[in-house]
Amino acid sequence: MRPLFGLFLLVISTTWAQQDLSWKADIFASERENEMAEQDALTRYFGNDKKNTTFFPTWDTMKAKVGDFININSTRLKNHNYNEMTAWLRALRLNYPNITHLYSAGKSTEGRELWVLIVSDKPKEHELLEAELKIVGNMHGNEVVGREAVLYLAEILCLNYGRNKYLTDLVDNARFHLMPSMNPDGYEKGFAGDRISAMGRANANDVDLNRNFPTKYPEHRESSGGSDPEIENIAVMKWLQSYPFVLSTNLHGGSLVANYPYDDSVTGQDGIYTAVSFDLKKRIARDRTRTRKPPLSADDKLFVELSYRYARAHTKMWKTGRRCGLSADGDNFINGITNGAGWYHLAGGMQDWQYENTNCLEITVEMGCFKFPTDDMMPKLWEEHQYSLLSFMEMGLTGVTGLVTDRNNNTVANATISVDTGKDIISTESGEYWRLLPPGDHQVTVSARGLESDTFTVTVVPGARAVRHDITLLACGDNETKSELYIRGRGKNLIAVLSFDEIGGEAVDELARLTCTGDFVIDKDVSLMLIPNMTNELKGRLSDFDPAAVLIISEGIVETVTFSVSENEPRLFDKAKMDESLLKALGNSIECDRKLLESKTALRVDDLQLKKAFELGISIGCDAKDLQKKAATIGTIADMIKNELIKDSVSEFSVVPSAHPGDHFTPDQMILVTNAAVAELQRKECVQELTHGANKFYLMGAGKPPYTLIAAVEKRTEAMAYEMMSTYCNPDTKSQFSDILDKSTLVFMPEIPHTQLNCHDYDTISPFKLLFDEAIGAVPELDFVIVLATGGMKVRYINDTIGIGKSIAETYRANHDLMKSTESEGCAKGFPNEKEAIRAFSWNDNASRMDKSGVDHPADNLDALLVQIGCCYENMASGHLYSENQRSMKSALIERTRGVRIIGGIDGMTVSVDHMHKSLPLLRGGRRFIPLPNGEHLVKVRTPGGQMHAQFAVVISDKHPTSEKFIGVQSSNMVIITIASILMIVCCTFMCRQRVTSVLNRRGFFNGIGSNHGFERIPLYKSDDEDEDEVFDLQKL
Repeated sequence: MRPLFGLFLLVISTTWAQQDLSWKADIFASERENEMAEQDALTRYFGNDKKNTTFFPTWDTMKAKVGDFININSTRLKNHNYNEMTAWLRALRLNYPNITHLYSAGKSTEGRELWVLIVSDKPKEHELLEAELKIVGNMHGNEVVGREAVLYLAEILCLNYGRNKYLTDLVDNARFHLMPSMNPDGYEKGFAGDRISAMGRANANDVDLNRNFPTKYPEHRESSGGSDPEIENIAVMKWLQSYPFVLSTNLHGGSLVANYPYDDSVTGQDGIYTAVSFDLKKRIARDRTRTRKPPLSADDKLFVELSYRYARAHTKMWKTGRRCGLSADGDNFINGITNGAGWYHLAGGMQDWQYENTNCLEITVEMGCFKFPTDDMMPKLWEEHQYSLLSFMEMGLTGVTGLVTDRNNNTVANATISVDTGKDIISTESGEYWRLLPPGDHQVTVSARGLESDTFTVTVVPGARAVRHDITLLACGDNETKSELYIRGRGKNLIAVLSFDEIGGEAVDELARLTCTGDFVIDKDVSLMLIPNMTNELKGRLSDFDPAAVLIISEGIVETVTFSVSENEPRLFDKAKMDESLLKALGNSIECDRKLLESKTALRVDDLQLKKAFELGISIGCDAKDLQKKAATIGTIADMIKNELIKDSVSEFSVVPSAHPGDHFTPDQMILVTNAAVAELQRKECVQELTHGANKFYLMGAGKPPYTLIAAVEKRTEAMAYEMMSTYCNPDTKSQFSDILDKSTLVFMPEIPHTQLNCHDYDTISPFKLLFDEAIGAVPELDFVIVLATGGMKVRYINDTIGIGKSIAETYRANHDLMKSTESEGCAKGFPNEKEAIRAFSWNDNASRMDKSGVDHPADNLDALLVQIGCCYENMASGHLYSENQRSMKSALIERTRGVRIIGGIDGMTVSVDHMHKSLPLLRGGRRFIPLPNGEHLVKVRTPGGQMHAQFAVVISDKHPTSEKFIGVQSSNMVIITIASILMIVCCTFMCRQRVTSVLNRRGFFNGIGSNHGFERIPLYKSDDEDEDEVFDLQKL
């Protein structure tokens, strides 16, 4: 019966298929897809240069560039098993001994060698500054195009050495490490003609090797990835760290796309673009105007370039649109490239581990929708990919390279080479470094312990070979190393330390020396710009640095002086305590001039034009004695200022100062109740941060409906939102909220732009609709919002859409000690007509009707709860707000999960329940949560056309408050047609049984029955050869 049902599904699934999705079909984009192609990361980074063949050579451009060369005889373009692959590699080693070297990186589980063939002019030795490049194929045993392509590439490099100028140049200037098969055991279990099965995908232990590397988020690992690293991965990790690899590609099959890191998202969810080396906070700190979106990282741009470089030199991979792929209706990609996690998340992948743990950059290429093509398909596949491989590997010879030495010409090993918003790389034992960079100007900083760091600017020209830049680092404290400016640290908190006089300058110079030698270690989150003698010529560099704080070091009586306007002063800064600490460290100085108080000093500080920086003058005495102590004291003060800056509760997007949080919380509590909490929550991997326009959202919970927005719309309630986030994330208290976090998703909006500083009552929340529209734009699954405000002790609700507002409001009030005791609010001030402790609001109120813009607001479809949790005449402290509201908030959010969660639908479907006055559309991904009271309910789901799709009864109770139903996408009206079709198929099958059996045997069907080891996203599919009208896939059923 299962085979017959599978054939039936295939028959009906082909009735709508319009586009040719066979493996050799061309790719065509819809109008909407063409629009998307002008908005993706490639266009954002490269604009019209994406059409420039100097940046991204086409197949034809590469063909002309490479010129005529001896290609492989077409009779040899076929599949090769382990013994044949080994023979191919050994033949190259024997026939080309001067340019090849064959070695094994280790053994597979079943004892097969993980062969690597080196092709280079000096294959057995590493030449100074020659880039080491690698290609890995066949990581998934049944994905074999890469395995064959590596063999073919090795052959043409050898065949054409000394004959073809382009290929000879590659061999002379790089050292290629070519691994045809990382999973030779799995290959032997696969079979030719396999398009999307899992037969042979895993290793001999049935572990997916590309889910088995150590992962940043262990909880995201899939069961297919096993637990401890497999023997193949242990060998490969050792191999990757044994050579200074610069660039790599990992060749897979099953779709047609170039995929770049990261593969894993912070939340472990699919479809989350996750850029490498992207420090949003650092970027926002440097762009306080908020007039443009924060840029992604330099390495993200580089990975986009590398990926499109491969795709563009392919005959069709680069095209936007749907192509043959993992899905039954193909895969859709923009410009033929994708961020890994933006496609689907993958924990334990090789390219992510490599980026985090080595100098090497790697992309993953899906080479075609047939995982294990038949021999006759190989010539076409090789033709399509040969120039992509060459174009991509060329990129390993670009960027900047050089030697790091000291003043005695000794090479400096383990020096750190840093670029802004990119990963740090480490120099080799010979002092070599290679840093791939996207086109443009880049500042590169080279540093090593005990040596003075140095920074240079390099210009990377598209299509040009790497710039050679050797650098000599001088010893700390040498006269030659004294500079007009030093940079120390790479943290996101930027602080400048400068002086206008001699004694102050000597102290700054000494701090530079101490931080160079390591005798004083600055906080890892701090970047210092040290300027011993501030001059007009350095003002531009200081301005570009854009420090959040400036310390002006001066001679004079030991004290501090603030030059900033009050709004730039950290809210936690206590001048009296700072002076007391300074005196304890340096002692009373002799009586001398108070230079910081002189008008000329104030004028010079003002002339720095740092309008948004906190400017603090520090007098360190009137002589140059104890310079080391004075320098260390200055460094300590910089760390203290950093702490006060990050603990400040002023929003990164707010343009007005907040109330003084130090009045309400102890220093250790401050981290939990301001935006400083976010870094800790992200470290604990509790939240996913989303930025949409000028707003930040933090997602916490199960990643499934219901989705609830919790928005603090006043400065006073921000602390409650942050404290709630911190408490729900705290390992000691998190279990108390499992009923919420395991069953729903909370979307926190703890701060809003231009937040309200003044307390007031509310008779509407309609003015916040634009704000909530932004929230829905960021998280379309939202259908309920809780608004945190003050101005009363009461609750208001909007019950217009899903009918949950009133019950949530009643639950909140019933569990609040102050609200439940009276029918009217307890605050004396407020609107006369807003005294009820609980009542309904509406989106369609007077305030809303005054809006003449004609804009449709998505927020009109939200139910809402406004909780006013403090009177205006109270002490403005906010430390008590969360404790007073914790129980009521928890109860309300648990009540929020009472109902049925519908999944498995499609966009356009609607759902209604017996008591509901209107149907509700399913939200993104065909999901929706329908709140329901206790009892039995009849749920009806209709298709986009209004036909009944499914109906079912659901029982809600206190014991089982949450139900989940998968509705599928096949209409219940198809039952009669299904039965008739099955009867027809039975007859046809009986009549054609010999023909069908023959086809199935050719496909290896009867050998494949019983395998469960599938790729996570393997659907039904249609075969693409001459038998595609007769062959069907029962294995996946």
